[in-house]
Amino acid sequence: MSEKIEKVKNYEKPSSEKSLITKEKYDGLWNKIFYACLCLTIIGTINMMMNVRKFRNTLISLNPSYEFSKYSDFLICIPLFIFFSIIKYYTQKLLVKPCEKIMTKSYRFPKNEKDKQLGEKYRLKLPSHAFKGTMYLLLTIFGYYVLKDLNYFPKELLGKGWLPNMFIKGYPNSYYLEKPPFFDFYYMLCLSYFSSDLVWLLFINDRQTDFINMLLHHVCTISLIVFSHLVHYSNVGSIVLFLHTETDIFVHLTRFLLQTDVPEIFKNISGVTLVFNFLYVRIFVLGKIIVVLYNYVTWKGIVDWFLLIFLAIIYLMHVNWALMLLQKM
Repeated sequence: MSEKIEKVKNYEKPSSEKSLITKEKYDGLWNKIFYACLCLTIIGTINMMMNVRKFRNTLISLNPSYEFSKYSDFLICIPLFIFFSIIKYYTQKLLVKPCEKIMTKSYRFPKNEKDKQLGEKYRLKLPSHAFKGTMYLLLTIFGYYVLKDLNYFPKELLGKGWLPNMFIKGYPNSYYLEKPPFFDFYYMLCLSYFSSDLVWLLFINDRQTDFINMLLHHVCTISLIVFSHLVHYSNVGSIVLFLHTETDIFVHLTRFLLQTDVPEIFKNISGVTLVFNFLYVRIFVLGKIIVVLYNYVTWKGIVDWFLLIFLAIIYLMHVNWALMLLQKM
């Protein structure tokens, strides 16, 4: 009998180690890809800084009467950044006690050191997820109000338009946008929020295993917002911002519910909704936007290419996150 047990142990152990090594190699491979993408993003950002003025001057010379975006547009981000930072800091402090009351029972009354450590971790994470989920909900509602009637806001996102309408005028006419009320404010609002979130990621939050992924995502997103505004790519940028904030509602809702004592049915519904929403919005719709960009942009200079590369890097990260979500189903 003891010999059979020993054989079973010897059989299972290599399988377990093999699985662990495979996961480590998988994560290590993605991290190497993301480090390479981060380097490419930094190179692209520097290159954009060197070329954006020339790009803008060419557009201005072709249509001097058009009201172009200005560098001074970003000044509003200073008070907005301060506003988001103060609101985030104090809101998360106020939410600690209420979130503790609904946190998983094993974390509230830990019976071992592991549960105690997890309880301390989620004691701070639950207020963060509650705040972020609420902010993304508000940004999504405001974004939909601003964008819904644009002729390029796609039906896939409950709009009335067609994506290629952004570029069918050709170069340079497609860069002279007709902006609805609050369009630029929505853009600066999102830039300010993501900038404050980057500060939290770098200097306030504890470093997580996905730190490089999140850093790359934030750097790409902020670079895209800044440069797309300056070169009047904010038509496509606004849609990319909208689909990101929309999906993040379900990301933070699911993360919040998983560490609470709410009935399992609500956790399951939230998780399934997140997976389908993520695959549809961030894989299908964002992928379609990238294809439209590649097929319909009629003049591809260095600025166009780096904006497309930044989008492709963000898409690559979404593919990785989608695979992780599917593995957990």
